[in-house]
Amino acid sequence: MRSAIQRYLLVAVVVSAAWMLSAPVVAQDDDVLDRTPQDCVTVARIRSTEVIDDKTILFYMRGGRVYQNILERDCPRLEREGRFMYEIRGYRLCDIDMITVLDRLGAGFSRGFTCRLGEFHPITRQEAEEIERIAEGEVEQEGVIEIEEVELPSEDSEEEQADSE
Repeated sequence: MRSAIQRYLLVAVVVSAAWMLSAPVVAQDDDVLDRTPQDCVTVARIRSTEVIDDKTILFYMRGGRVYQNILERDCPRLEREGRFMYEIRGYRLCDIDMITVLDRLGAGFSRGFTCRLGEFHPITRQEAEEIERIAEGEVEQEGVIEIEEVELPSEDSEEEQADSE
């Protein structure tokens, strides 16, 4: 199982790669997808949300649009609980608004950590599906660098090698 940091990095790499493409990305309805981050989304247009990790939430909108929201900081237990609430003033959810993780408590819920949202980045449905597959560990990443801990030789063995030469 991948650590949350590895999953976050993989998600960030996939989305960053898509944003760096020089050719415009075509949305599902053959319109060019405007990748300009949005400060707010209309709450009535939110169809569903998907928590990816402690820092990433996908917002699926009515009409087919998808926004990736990358929180400013990790929001403890967001990934584990997978649910959150928000309070709105007016009809929009914005990058200055806060979400509150809903912790399961017996048969109900209690309020957990409160975290600030980030900007809403438009992504394609295919990118959203790829982000979800990576987060669930269903996709093996090519070119991922494996890191393993090694023990460095002691200073004494370095001196012995120098003496023997």
